[in-house]
Amino acid sequence: MVHLLSSIRTRLIKKPVFNKPAYWLLPGLLLLAGSARAQLGASSLTGPGIAINADYQPSSHYIRPEDSLKMPATTVQRRLTLGAGFTLSQKIDTSTGKVRIWNLGVMGSYTSFSNKDYENSVFPKELFGGEIALQHMRTLNPKWSLMGMVSVGLYTDLEKITYDDVFITGGVIFIRKINRKLNLGVGAALTNSFGTPMVLPALLVQWRTGDRFRVDINFPEKLSVSSSLSKYDDLALAFRFNGGAYDVENRKDGKRLMGYQEMSLGLENTLHLSKKIDFNLAGGTVLLRSVTFRDKKISDMFSTRPEHRLATNLYVSAGVRCRF
Repeated sequence: MVHLLSSIRTRLIKKPVFNKPAYWLLPGLLLLAGSARAQLGASSLTGPGIAINADYQPSSHYIRPEDSLKMPATTVQRRLTLGAGFTLSQKIDTSTGKVRIWNLGVMGSYTSFSNKDYENSVFPKELFGGEIALQHMRTLNPKWSLMGMVSVGLYTDLEKITYDDVFITGGVIFIRKINRKLNLGVGAALTNSFGTPMVLPALLVQWRTGDRFRVDINFPEKLSVSSSLSKYDDLALAFRFNGGAYDVENRKDGKRLMGYQEMSLGLENTLHLSKKIDFNLAGGTVLLRSVTFRDKKISDMFSTRPEHRLATNLYVSAGVRCRF
């Protein structure tokens, strides 16, 4: 699911982050760990603020699932994402160092697909994902913290909006501070992605190290290596994973749950225009873009379904974020 609010850090985990993501098949796994952000590039929020991001992926050939043959059919993809994060409450016990934080995140993403020469419809003309999420974070002791979250989102192809387009997810995860560089978390999430509410595992891995070159592993959002070119400019090489689940109409086979996957590798340049405003420009290659279609029921969760892919292609991404 395309979600918001991820990688939350308190004093044990540095600072709050508002992104959230997810992989469509195991939303609980990604629910509390990181956002399958609806964008390429580095414009996701790293604290309370507002961010806007635009992605463009030029014409890519369709690869059909039955024989992995590249077809004459092509798709151009454009995406616009807007997110906002707010700290509702933050309390710090000065005697113990314990922190309690309430965060609110709002996200909207619009994607358009320009499809040409398809014999049968595969990719929808457009997708919309919108979500509001409430999150609570507290430290339990110097080694452990707790994070809980509930979100309500609308994920649709805009053909017809019904209750089936509404995705509700909630969960809790316990985070262990291994050392100042590594945090591990495990918990559970409840989601209605497959119609009937079900419980799934939730995992979190955060590892950050380096001085001149910083290595940042934030599962399942990204793996990046970055360096400061100057106090105004940062450059990173990042591998990112995005995903989403949408309720779609008009499929001939009647399957309504569309799962979208995207993996990218690119250079991300961040210009610090001021203490609160950043401009981000990114570019690279999309290694994987694919969709599958399933019935929205638990019995179809782990069934094998044809994977419709788009050929590897370049992408460009630009965005602005403003911190409160």
